[in-house]
Amino acid sequence: MQMTTLLTIKQHHMSLHCGCGHSAMVSVKELLDRLKPETTVHQVANRARYKRYDGKGSMSFQRFTIP
Repeated sequence: MQMTTLLTIKQHHMSLHCGCGHSAMVSVKELLDRLKPETTVHQVANRARYKRYDGKGSMSFQRFTIP
């Protein structure tokens, strides 16, 4: 299975969801300012953390195109 890289969805946004119910919409374009273009969306979700309790790797995600 081929994983989706950030570069292929640079005009999209990712919605990250924490196990506690907290969620955040993140611009892929902004992620590309900090991460390598070959980074996959799964890697972003696995590395994301909610600062409130440092729960790294417990995020799920959805991908959105926002006009």
